[in-house]
Amino acid sequence: MLTLIGREIHDNLAYVVGLCLISAMIIAILVCTSIWDTQEVVFVSSGALLALLLFGFYAFGAGQMYSDRANRVSSLLATRAATRGRIFAARVLVGVLTILLTLIPGMVVAIAVLWAFAVPLEFFRRVIAEISLTIVLTALACYSGGLVAGWTVNKARLMGGGLFLSLLVASLVWIKGFGVGAALLLLVIVAALLWRTWRTFTSASL
Repeated sequence: MLTLIGREIHDNLAYVVGLCLISAMIIAILVCTSIWDTQEVVFVSSGALLALLLFGFYAFGAGQMYSDRANRVSSLLATRAATRGRIFAARVLVGVLTILLTLIPGMVVAIAVLWAFAVPLEFFRRVIAEISLTIVLTALACYSGGLVAGWTVNKARLMGGGLFLSLLVASLVWIKGFGVGAALLLLVIVAALLWRTWRTFTSASL
């Protein structure tokens, strides 16, 4: 399993590095905001970067599956006694770890900025937890949607799927808000998308 995880990281290093750079830019904006007190700029710029980061998660998942299908990576790994289940598990594990690696530092910095320059954190504790959970699940939904759309060689379908999923997730979060209802709905979407990808991946001819 560790070999498969290492291969996934190596094959998708550009995505991981790119997502980490976007996360670092968000953190830099938050830090600059705490120093120069530019709240108007932070909401626009960090929001735009967060949207780019979410689309990056979709592209990451799509890239993983697209390169597998186009280059027949799983066919090669299957000849080395790696089961499809282990390949898929390693792939998703790398995706989830990348999401956590890129989101958690920014969330910690945002909470620290609130704690230092806003009212006491106790007033925001529940709201912060709900927003953080919703953002993580939104990222997982985008990534899972990328996995589904990536199992194709049709580039137009890839781009169309990304746009549709982005609009769908944004609409759901806009309607439900940041809360338990949105989190549960996103969790169902993530589970359904992962199940769909699993069924397609394990039943398709490699």
